[in-house]
Amino acid sequence: MRHKLLSMGMILAVVGMLPACTKLGGPDEFSVLKNPPLVVPPDYHLRPPGDESAVKGAFTPQEIAKRALFGNKA
Repeated sequence: MRHKLLSMGMILAVVGMLPACTKLGGPDEFSVLKNPPLVVPPDYHLRPPGDESAVKGAFTPQEIAKRALFGNKA
């Protein structure tokens, strides 16, 4: 009984390892995907040269912090 179980286990192991030796549509672990190059995003903080009137309503970070802490009258 023990001999029969051992031989069945060996047969199953060999049958299980055989598909690893074939090249039938398996994944190619050596293929490398090409990634596109990194692109630097545009700088959104730059303003077009010229009219500064659109910027007059903007606040500095210090003014924003003062307004948040003390209200609009600070």
